[in-house]
Amino acid sequence: MKKLIPLLCILIIITAPLFSQEAESDPVDPGYEQEVVETDQRASFQWVELPFSPSVGTNSGSLLEGEATSEGFFRLSYMPEVRLGPFNAQFDFKFTGQLSIDPFDIHLDFADWQLPDRGDEPLEQWAKAIAYHYSRFIRFMQWGRRYEPVYARYGKLMGITLGDGALINGFFDQGVDVRSSRPGFELMLNLGGTSLHFITNDLFAPTLTAWRFSAKPLAAVVQAAELRKVELGLSWAYSPPSFDTSFLHRPQFFALDGSYPIYEWEFLNLSLFGNLIAEATDGAFFAPALGWRWGLWGHTKNILVFNASITNTIDGAFHGEYYSSTFENRSASETDALLLPIGTQRLDATLNMNISRYGVYLRTKMSGHLTDSSYHDYQFVTSIHIDKRLFNIVSLDFTYEKLYPTSTGERFFEGLKTLRNVALNASMVVKAKPYTLDLGLNASFDDQGEATYKLSTAVRVTIL
Repeated sequence: MKKLIPLLCILIIITAPLFSQEAESDPVDPGYEQEVVETDQRASFQWVELPFSPSVGTNSGSLLEGEATSEGFFRLSYMPEVRLGPFNAQFDFKFTGQLSIDPFDIHLDFADWQLPDRGDEPLEQWAKAIAYHYSRFIRFMQWGRRYEPVYARYGKLMGITLGDGALINGFFDQGVDVRSSRPGFELMLNLGGTSLHFITNDLFAPTLTAWRFSAKPLAAVVQAAELRKVELGLSWAYSPPSFDTSFLHRPQFFALDGSYPIYEWEFLNLSLFGNLIAEATDGAFFAPALGWRWGLWGHTKNILVFNASITNTIDGAFHGEYYSSTFENRSASETDALLLPIGTQRLDATLNMNISRYGVYLRTKMSGHLTDSSYHDYQFVTSIHIDKRLFNIVSLDFTYEKLYPTSTGERFFEGLKTLRNVALNASMVVKAKPYTLDLGLNASFDDQGEATYKLSTAVRVTIL
């Protein structure tokens, strides 16, 4: 705190001439979220290199973010990153206030730091409210790496694959924007022949919770020979109860899986797998839709996760890949398009690269359907997500989706050279001195490559 007070004074002195000017347009909302192309009227400074570093072993210089308006409002966001052995964390401490020049007065607002009022709430509910209130100061915390004996991460979910990917395959939390974090949680425990993987996208108000328990039941039986390597698992993924009517009929997915390793090395594991998947909703829990899936999956030590599979419906209305990254924002028609008819096979291959140390996550997926020996509905999707500052990109969500309708007759590599039947979605925060730009792009290209797009920007001037 003692070191932050001089920084706050520097901010006030540098931006004081801005406060003395009258705004030429309507006041700007401090939220600065814009849906049209415009230049933000506020002046702000961002990502300032400090003469000291409170973090240990950090590779990030993005410690201080700030903004100020001509109405006298100012806000500092102090983001130190700490790295101690297997532990890594980044915090986000916010300080807000109001400055007036005539008469000169400074008012600091510490509402974000104060305990929420208890009122008539029970102690348990009040404790939960306190935890939620102060969770905003933690951007993420992480212990270890995936597939190590103990791995845990608190924060926005990034690059999640549950087991062989039967229920959750390369999930990125796109339910909140790129600037926002979320109190999600992931835990992986690998204890010899048994393992547990648990995830939730929000500890306080989840819309997705999933877990998988697996074991090698014959691992201790010497006479079992090769069967000692067989792993059996049980997975469950669902949307918890919510007042949100979009989740009134909550889906629940269960999967029984078995896998056999065909290649094991310290840096690469490759296995054959098979799944029996059941899908149920609130009103049909005891009459689930059924499907099966089998294929090949594997992972390197902790960076690459890949799988290739064939999925079939056995009975009922079975959705393939229900819990995709955009499931919270998906329309009813888009959900219906995931239904896999009986007699149609879904073929897909997915490659995920997770470099969590640098906040870089990449995903590539190819899929198609086979009906009566005829292939159709090809799809190629690639996405890049950046959650830390890298090459002046502060954060990024980018997705490229290419469709190959049977009517076009396009071949794979030929189709990648065109923009026909392509959808682009991007949200990005970029620093290019003296500006910081918030960019949003949604573009769709039809069979002829004709574009329909929406672009949104917000530009802020860097003072320091």
